[in-house]
Amino acid sequence: MKYVLTNKEMQDIDRKTIDQIGIPGLVLMERASEAVANVVKEYAKKESRILIIAGTGNNGGDALAAARILLEQKYRIDFTIVGNVEKASKDLKLQLSILENLGFYPVDDVKYEKYDFLVEGIFGVGLSREVGGIFKEVIQQINQSGKKVISIDIPSGISGDSGKVLGCAVNADVTVTFGGLKRGHLLYPGKDYCGITKLVSIGFHDQTIQEYASAFTFADERNIMPPRANDSNKGTYGKILMITGNETMSGAAAFAGEAALRMGAGLVKILSDESNRGILQTRLPECLFGTRNQLKESLEWCDCILFGPGIGVSEQTRDMLQYIMEHGKKPLIIDADGLNTISRYQMDVQYEYGLILTPHLMEGARLLSKPLEEIKKDICQAAEDIARKYHGTAVLKDAATVVTEKSHLLYINQSGNHGMATGGSGDVLAGMIAGLLGSGMSSYEAAIKGVYLHGLAGNAARDEKGPYSMIASDILKHIKDVTGGEYESVLPGACSYRSGCNLQ
Repeated sequence: MKYVLTNKEMQDIDRKTIDQIGIPGLVLMERASEAVANVVKEYAKKESRILIIAGTGNNGGDALAAARILLEQKYRIDFTIVGNVEKASKDLKLQLSILENLGFYPVDDVKYEKYDFLVEGIFGVGLSREVGGIFKEVIQQINQSGKKVISIDIPSGISGDSGKVLGCAVNADVTVTFGGLKRGHLLYPGKDYCGITKLVSIGFHDQTIQEYASAFTFADERNIMPPRANDSNKGTYGKILMITGNETMSGAAAFAGEAALRMGAGLVKILSDESNRGILQTRLPECLFGTRNQLKESLEWCDCILFGPGIGVSEQTRDMLQYIMEHGKKPLIIDADGLNTISRYQMDVQYEYGLILTPHLMEGARLLSKPLEEIKKDICQAAEDIARKYHGTAVLKDAATVVTEKSHLLYINQSGNHGMATGGSGDVLAGMIAGLLGSGMSSYEAAIKGVYLHGLAGNAARDEKGPYSMIASDILKHIKDVTGGEYESVLPGACSYRSGCNLQ
């Protein structure tokens, strides 16, 4: 796992490292500039023409120090400064002074067509205002140049907190960042602007980063399924109750049911419309089938509940959900039409046995009674608002899905691809989470691992079928490819953020 930071958290880490731990800021800057120079050398040849573009803050200081290091190593470097040098940070002025003492001076009249590579450090992750004036002009010239671009810390113009474009932004091929990933590296559209993101260590220690980080992501973890005991039986792996699929939506029930079974669930019982009996018993003979008048006894039978995929929004749906919230005593996942029912009827959701809500952005907007555009401005905050309002785990689905629960680290997912934007994909995810939840995982862990593995299965489906041709059934087919291997804990301390909880 990798910790993910906000702008303020990175500033706090920087301040503690300098003021309390005692590593001078110039030491951190020198190591950052060495890292930038090393990345430049990965792509550029000695004969390449390279332009370093510095802003007037410490990000620009990193850029100028990198220019000095590359000049020392006989690379063909020019550098330019964007903004008023008189108002620049003291560290940038120092780096400029060193270069001038060595006989190197900034270029004023830049001809971008002369260069093979552009290295930009105009703004860092702390940018919060819209880009304008000369800065906007330079960013537009960088993007129009057609040259390879390396950004320092984050592409200039991207919000480090939300990934949003602040007026305009550099479209980088490579981004070099320090200490920890920032949310803007992982959230769209910022992720696309970053190109390849390289995280390098420059002297911030892990314990300091962990102290301040409020989010994390998985990098390339694979072995995250718990071991299965040799003497186990089907009861060991959970009895999952699904209330899914109306008379026109049997596919939602089938996708969710099979996904739970493919995740290792012991037993799955689907309560659906009677008209779906033949379809579901033919497609999924491993599942038990019942109708909704069996809800009472089924709640007593199960270990967890999935409510909503393909069920439709109606007063009957509302009444069933209300009954579950009043009489259910097992963890509950509410998905799709279950969420829309809450919004339509303004239901008071109170459930003390573990609740997971899995909205996409529009459903999330309805749950919060906010415009969609407001949700899009900061999906991390929106997910936290949903978790807080409904007292549960929120899975806010987007290109980079966010999972959060009160007093736990926020999770930003990086697995998956645009080929998964297809009907039934969300039903598969709901079933996968249910399969993990029924095995005894906490709501938080089941949600995170379900989202991550769903994305990995989607990647495997893309690799086989291609992003245009893959369908939800292909994701199901590849669950087997992402659930094998020895168990390895990949969530060390993930519950410890301001809570003292520890996820095993």
